[in-house]
Amino acid sequence: MLKQTKQACVAASLNDNKQPDDSSGCYPAPLRAARRLTIGALILAPFVLALAACGGTSGGSATPKAPAATAASESNPAYVKAQELFTANKCISCHGVDLEGKVGVKTNLQKVGSKLSSEQIADQIKNGGGGMPVYKTKLSEEEIGLLTDWLSSKK
Repeated sequence: MLKQTKQACVAASLNDNKQPDDSSGCYPAPLRAARRLTIGALILAPFVLALAACGGTSGGSATPKAPAATAASESNPAYVKAQELFTANKCISCHGVDLEGKVGVKTNLQKVGSKLSSEQIADQIKNGGGGMPVYKTKLSEEEIGLLTDWLSSKK
């Protein structure tokens, strides 16, 4: 039976008809290839969208808006630099412009300084985890320190 079905599929792939052979249920080779591509695209689409959500660009050529500054952070040049790093490294794609968190409660950084110690914040930036990428190879120790100090001030 299997050999007979395989022969029917081979015959169907040589057939110019676009409909399956009723006796075999096989589609011609071009339609099988198109079907595989469609299924592959449907499988990959959620993964691509998930990756684009964290660290991707907004699709436009406009520069992302910097996180909202408070009066204290506007006067502190180190905090201004930290906000620039936050924007330049596309942290806002997951944490939001106002640090409100865009992909769940854990990504809200508005009061992270009252929840985590400076060491815990620095460790999270360096080593990532929980969906956050690793930044110890992308940022210098000084840059990680700037971000840590800035985020630690969020209480």
